[in-house]
Amino acid sequence: MIVGSQAAQLPAPQLQPPPLERPGLIWDQVEGINLAKIANMPPQREWRQFLDHLRPSVRPLVLWIRGRVWIGSAGRSELASAIGSSRVGLVVSDDIGRGLATALRWLGVDVDAYGIADLYRLEAKLNLDPGTANAMLQRVY
Repeated sequence: MIVGSQAAQLPAPQLQPPPLERPGLIWDQVEGINLAKIANMPPQREWRQFLDHLRPSVRPLVLWIRGRVWIGSAGRSELASAIGSSRVGLVVSDDIGRGLATALRWLGVDVDAYGIADLYRLEAKLNLDPGTANAMLQRVY
């Protein structure tokens, strides 16, 4: 322990505010993978644009369901159709997200659900380098 004149005053830590999360539906294409985050169900026009973005592709999809987002039966069918034969890693945090994975599987989609703590398993499924999935999710946060 240092006392008296030898004690140095430590500078106050510089706390950075967390980045603001972008709401709604965000998608991108990274390293040959379709990447998307849904934080709430988007308007119909935006949902259609997203599905059209997925349709011509067989690229794997990393889909992050952020929060308790409900996609109805018509939306699940449309999503399954747009995904086609692509492999899907669904990042979820609750039972609604896991239910989406189950529904998509019933519709013939090659999908597995992962929690944030299981991103290493998602990376293994999609043959990604370690740490890649986290970096991708930060991109659409």
